[in-house]
Amino acid sequence: MNTFLSSEQQALQAQYRAFVKEHIAPHAKALDSGSYNTRDIIADLGQQGYLGICIPKEYGGQALPFLNFILLVEAIGEVDPGIALAIAGHAQVVELLSKFGTDKQKSRYLPLLARGECLATLAVTEETAGSDFSAVKSTVQGTKDKLTLTGQKTWVVNGPFANLALVMARYTESAEDQGRLSFWLVDMDNRTELNVGSKQGKLGLRSAITSPVAFNGLSVNPEALLSEKRFDNDEQALDAIRHAQSVSKVIMAASAVGLLEHAVDESVQRARTREQFGSTIGRLQAIQWKLADMSVDSSAARLMTYRAAWSKDEKPEQFSKYAAMCKLFAARGARLHSSEAVQIFGVLGLSDDEPVEKLYRDAKALEIVEGTSEIQKNIIAGLAKA
Repeated sequence: MNTFLSSEQQALQAQYRAFVKEHIAPHAKALDSGSYNTRDIIADLGQQGYLGICIPKEYGGQALPFLNFILLVEAIGEVDPGIALAIAGHAQVVELLSKFGTDKQKSRYLPLLARGECLATLAVTEETAGSDFSAVKSTVQGTKDKLTLTGQKTWVVNGPFANLALVMARYTESAEDQGRLSFWLVDMDNRTELNVGSKQGKLGLRSAITSPVAFNGLSVNPEALLSEKRFDNDEQALDAIRHAQSVSKVIMAASAVGLLEHAVDESVQRARTREQFGSTIGRLQAIQWKLADMSVDSSAARLMTYRAAWSKDEKPEQFSKYAAMCKLFAARGARLHSSEAVQIFGVLGLSDDEPVEKLYRDAKALEIVEGTSEIQKNIIAGLAKA
């Protein structure tokens, strides 16, 4: 696998793994139970410079390839994929701001986002607007002298602790005007005209703190509009959010690759040490075949995810296709083989004292967050026709 990584990337990969082992792995169980603060982990990543891996140097980042960031996420996914989802929420804002923000917006926010001094969330999803972003009903209304944001967002990753939200809403100048889709930079530290709901319980990825957020006529500055002007039409705005989602898909695929690697390690160790009928269960063909399938799919998922990450910088016209492919394959493999890991552990696999129980819960959630597997298939099929 290292054939595809430079010597510098191999060294950074080892550095990332060492950091994760020391600073995140010891807290994985507490993060899952909610007794350890996810915000502290994300802020710590920023202090190390890891949130700025892909941010240009003029804005305080490292200007490294997206693949480098994915190597970090893979290491994180091996111990807690929920943290990867929290990072994805932050990274999507960074991507949209870098791609579409004004010079003033980038100069103001990107250095803070790179250092983790400002943590971000992308507020897009609504009750009737999940994968169908065109159904967004939140609005920014009024004239340049007085603009107000009103709407209900749900499943907002990092919602309870984010300092900055990038909100998708329709910009309308009158009640009769349906408005065009646009993005607005919103200060989340001002809680007087917004309401952050209670933390939402989840099957898995529990360390990624999600909540509903209601904007109740929040005053917004015209300079908060992402880009110097509105997108010319809804399709341009939808292309922007789809691009951001492609970034998050590869991030979640990388976390699934890490999870798969963990499932393989736990299963191999169990097969070597668990004795039944006078020998270890690893001598049974049924177990050997499970381990073989795990190893094959883990390697394939890694290759597909690295290719997608590489394509973002080197072959952007293929990025959305490769992102959908790796998300579909890696998440599906993580769910299938974490289930097999539970099977190999037997009744102990049902215990929350064993790591494979958490792997199984996290893996199922990976098939749904940042676009379901069915949506990825639709994207892949649609691009094949194009």
